[in-house]
Amino acid sequence: MKCKRCGTCCNDIRLAESPEMLKKAYEYWLRMPSVDPKFSEIYLIYPMLTFIYENKSEDLPYHYSCKHFTRDSNGLGVCSIYEIRPRMCRDFPYYEGVQLAPEDKVSPYDGCGYNE
Repeated sequence: MKCKRCGTCCNDIRLAESPEMLKKAYEYWLRMPSVDPKFSEIYLIYPMLTFIYENKSEDLPYHYSCKHFTRDSNGLGVCSIYEIRPRMCRDFPYYEGVQLAPEDKVSPYDGCGYNE
């Protein structure tokens, strides 16, 4: 199981938070004298995202894409901030506190190398 560098996870980031909620939280944390990165990475994540659409029938209904996703000369997906990418990207497809049943896919994306 390994990443195929297809970019699906970067171009379809699924979150529970609406664009309005993310913006409000981001603006709040900008006013804080210091931000604890263990509490939230919202100050890193919000500026990276472009809202795509909402699907109310899903557990994570808000779909975003990342502004830092690009492709190399071979057409493989790359992250332009790979060395300093947020924890949610570094840890993908594993999520803290989430336990999967043996029959569950590790990644929510069909064709993802982590599901093979």
